[in-house]
Amino acid sequence: MDVTSVISALPTDNWNARCIEHLPIQEDANFTEGLIQLVNAEGKAMTVFTRETWGVSIKNCYQYCNMKNVPYSFNFQLFASAFSNFLLPWLALTAQLPYETSTPWDNLISLCLSVGSPTLITYSLTLTILNRYSLQTRWHILHQSAQSRAIHDKYNDLGNRVKNIQYLLQEAQQVPLRASQERGWLSSLIVSPKNGAWWRNVQRRLSRTRRGVTFSLVAQILAAGVAWLFTVSSAFVESRGDRVIANQLSSGSLWLWLIPVIWGWVMVGTQNLSDSIDEALRADIAYRAREPPINSETSVTDKGEQKGIVVRSGLAVQPHRIQTNQAAFDVPPVTNLELPGWLGADIMGDEKREGPVFNYARVFTWWQLAQTVEGTLTATLNNIATGQACKPSREKSVPTLWNSDKRPEENLAGDSYTTAQYCGLDASQIHAYPEWSEITADVWKRIFVASIVGIFVQWGTTGPGILIAYHTPTKGVGCRTAGYLFYGGLATLVWILLATSMMFSHAAMLLYQREHRQAPSMDFRRPSNTPVPSPGLQSQIPQGYERTRKNSLLCGLAVTTRLLGKTIAVLNAVWLVLSSLLEYTGVYDRCYCKGNQTGLGLNGGWLVLFKTDNDLAEYATSPWAGGVAMSIMVCFAAYFFFWLGSRKGSREE
Repeated sequence: MDVTSVISALPTDNWNARCIEHLPIQEDANFTEGLIQLVNAEGKAMTVFTRETWGVSIKNCYQYCNMKNVPYSFNFQLFASAFSNFLLPWLALTAQLPYETSTPWDNLISLCLSVGSPTLITYSLTLTILNRYSLQTRWHILHQSAQSRAIHDKYNDLGNRVKNIQYLLQEAQQVPLRASQERGWLSSLIVSPKNGAWWRNVQRRLSRTRRGVTFSLVAQILAAGVAWLFTVSSAFVESRGDRVIANQLSSGSLWLWLIPVIWGWVMVGTQNLSDSIDEALRADIAYRAREPPINSETSVTDKGEQKGIVVRSGLAVQPHRIQTNQAAFDVPPVTNLELPGWLGADIMGDEKREGPVFNYARVFTWWQLAQTVEGTLTATLNNIATGQACKPSREKSVPTLWNSDKRPEENLAGDSYTTAQYCGLDASQIHAYPEWSEITADVWKRIFVASIVGIFVQWGTTGPGILIAYHTPTKGVGCRTAGYLFYGGLATLVWILLATSMMFSHAAMLLYQREHRQAPSMDFRRPSNTPVPSPGLQSQIPQGYERTRKNSLLCGLAVTTRLLGKTIAVLNAVWLVLSSLLEYTGVYDRCYCKGNQTGLGLNGGWLVLFKTDNDLAEYATSPWAGGVAMSIMVCFAAYFFFWLGSRKGSREE
C-alpha cells in the first residue's frame, strides 16, 4: 500500500504530522525495513504497511519524534477557544456552590472542598436532605398530637409552635446550634405561650433569607449545560473520532456533578447570609420564667435576649442548682469550656465551621439537639393532654390541674423550676454530643445512604470521563485516563479522611463532655496541676483538667486526618483545573502520553499516526455514546433523588 497517499490524507497542522515528517521513509514510498515497528489497532506488530496499520511503537516515537525533533508547540487559538467556550462556564458555575461561611478564608476552603471532593459535598447535601426528611417524619406525630382535641382545645397555638421549631431545626443545619437551660431559657421557649410571637418571627426571618432560584443561577447553569451539550452534538454530528472533541467530552464529564448538586442545595434550602440564623435567634426579645420564689406582686416572667438555642460550638453549658436557691439554675462561664488545641490546631473540627459543605460534621450534634427538643415537646404535649397545668406550687409532688376557664398563659405560668419540670428538663442534663450507645440505627442508616449517594455522584461523573479517555485510541491507561483516576481517587480519599476526622473529634469531645458532666464548673483552659495562689482560694477556683493519653491520641488523630484531608482537597481542586487546562495546551502531545506508557509500558506502548478522524469514528462511537449516556443518567438520577427527598422533607410545611 502506498504510504504517501495515506499520509497526504492526514491533517497537516498537528503533532502527528510533524512526527511523521521525521520517520525514515524510503524513496519508494515505504518505510525503511527494520527501523520502524508498525502496529495495528490492537498494538500488535506488523511487518508491512497495510490498511490495518494504525501507528508505530512508542520506542520509535522516542527515537524520531522526541522533544528535540518535535518541540513543544502551543496553539493559542485552540486554547482560547476551548477555554472560553468550554472550561470557563464550569469555572463560573462554581460561584453558585453553597458557601455562606463566616469568613472569606472559610469560603475559599469551602470551594476547594467542593471542587476537590464532589463526594464530600454530595455527602453533606444528602445528609441534610435525610435529616430534614427524618425530622418531618418524626415530628408529624407531634404535630398531630398538638392538633388533637385534647390539646388543641386547651392551647390552640401549640401546633404552630411545633412547626416553627421544626422549621428552625431543618433550616439551621449549616451552623452549629446548642441548647441551654441557662436561667431556665430552653424550657421557657418550649412551654411559655408568650413566646409564640418569637417563634413565628424566627420562622419568618429564616424563610425571608432562604436562598432561592435567581437569574444568575439559571443563566450560569444553562451556560455550562449548553456548552457541554454543544460539545456532545458536535462530537456525534460532525467531529466523531476527533480526539480534541474526545478530550472535551471526557474532561467535561468531571464537572457535570455541579449541576445536580447546586440544584440540590437550592431545593433543600440554605441561608443566603452567613449570620442570618444567628440574627433570627437574637433579633426579638423572648420571655423567660423567673426563678422562685415569686410573690404575687411581681410578674412570673422576665424578658430579654434568649439563650435557650444559640449559634455556638463546643460543649453545652451544664446548669446546676445553686446552694442558696435549690430551684434556680446557675451556669459556669462559657470561657471555661474553651478547649486547648492539639499542637495549636482546633480539635472540634469542622463541626464548628459555618457553611453547608460542613454539614457532614454536624450529623451527630444536630441529631442530639433535635432529640433534646423533641423530648421537651413530647413531655409538654403529654402534660397538656392529661390536663396538668404548669404553676408554682409549694408541694412539688402535687400536680396542678388545668383550668379550662383560664387562658393558656395563666395555666402555663410556672417559675423556672416548675417550667423545666413540666417539659422534662428539671433533672436531665443537656448534652451537645451523644454517646455512641445513644446513636440510633436510623442515624447510621442516613450516614450509609449519604455515603452511597456521594460515591455514586463522584464516580458516576468521573467514570464516563475515564471510559471515554480509555477507549479513545490509543486504547489503554494514558496520561488523561490516569489523571481522571487520580482525581476521582483523591476526591474519595478526602471524604474518607474528613469523615474519619469527624468520628475522632466526636470521640475526643465525648471525653471532655463526660468530665464536664461530673464537674460543670471545670475550667478546661487551666491544667489540673496549676498552683493555687492562696490556700484560702482553693474552693473558689474551678477545677482544672489534664488531658489524658487516650484523649491526646484522639485529638491528634482528629487534627491529622482533617488537615491531611483538606490539604489533599486543595491540591485536588487545583489538579482538576490544571488538568482541564492541560487538555488544550499541547502538554499531552508527547510520546509518553500519546503512547499510553503509563498503562502499556515502554515495550507495549504505541501511538496512532496513520488514521483520520473518519477512521477513528467507528471505534469512538460506542465508548463516547456510553460515557455521555452514563453522565446524563447519573445527573438525572441524582437530581431526582435530591428533588424527591426535598419534596418529602417539606410536604407538610
